Amino acid sequence: MKKISQISIELLCSAALIAPSYNISSAASKQEPHVIINNTSLSSEDILLKNNQVFITLTGAKTLDDLTFKWNNKTKQVTVQGKETHLILTINKTTAQKNSEPVKLSSAPFIHKGKTMIPLRFVTEAMSSSVTWNQATQTAYITKASSKLTKDYKSDELSTARNAAINLPRVSQLPKEFEPTLDTFSLQYYFPERESGQFIEVNNNVVSYYKISNHTAYLKWQGLLGDKPGTANDLYFINRMLIDEAGTLPSFKGTTFASFRWMPHIGATGYSLINKQNCNKVTYKDQELEQNQMKENYIIVEIPEE
Repeated sequence: MKKISQISIELLCSAALIAPSYNISSAASKQEPHVIINNTSLSSEDILLKNNQVFITLTGAKTLDDLTFKWNNKTKQVTVQGKETHLILTINKTTAQKNSEPVKLSSAPFIHKGKTMIPLRFVTEAMSSSVTWNQATQTAYITKASSKLTKDYKSDELSTARNAAINLPRVSQLPKEFEPTLDTFSLQYYFPERESGQFIEVNNNVVSYYKISNHTAYLKWQGLLGDKPGTANDLYFINRMLIDEAGTLPSFKGTTFASFRWMPHIGATGYSLINKQNCNKVTYKDQELEQNQMKENYIIVEIPEE
């Protein structure tokens, strides 16, 4: 998978979210496109394929800029107010206003089942967001990190930067993804010592490796754990064998990790520095979290020894 060029964006967002070498109707009939905005997957009710173009609802785009909406029934206009963007769209008109400047839409907005539908391309351009297309899964990822996450990721405080890292918009670069079992809750994070730009997430039986770039967490590798005891590549802290995997995992041989175990039932995070020599006998220390930390999913804590 790759970052989309301007030409690809036009084909992706204006011509049914598929690669330019594919026939629109045949590809769409095989697999419907998916749209994920800042880690939120839009429901089928928020996506509409019309005239070989993908439209999404305005409410579906809300997570990009914490949008509010105002409808004028007399003028058939909807005003969209974001933190950085002010839009005015008119139903069945291909000209809109962005911050008082006229902008052209590839197709006019329209009402469908009581919802205002707009071209996906306009959403990405108007909200100054990024688009990444996963051809294998027919999924468009629209990402725009909030100003808070952007600021926190640059923080000199390691726990703040790491908390931002696990909450940044995520993009999968893999041909397939594994779904974790939900029999029990188990969530751990592993950061290489004194680093925040890459991390491993262990969600029950699924292990995922993310690399941060341009305030986006890219899924580079994922493994599915079976029940047989063993290890997973260089991940010495995993005690079960892999039964499937996708992508490429860099070597972590000899790497010391800052390890965090999130325990929501007691509102605390267990933490420790681990290496291959001590991973089977390390003792985790627990730190209780404040309500606002848990609400923001800021569950990574400082490790004094780090």
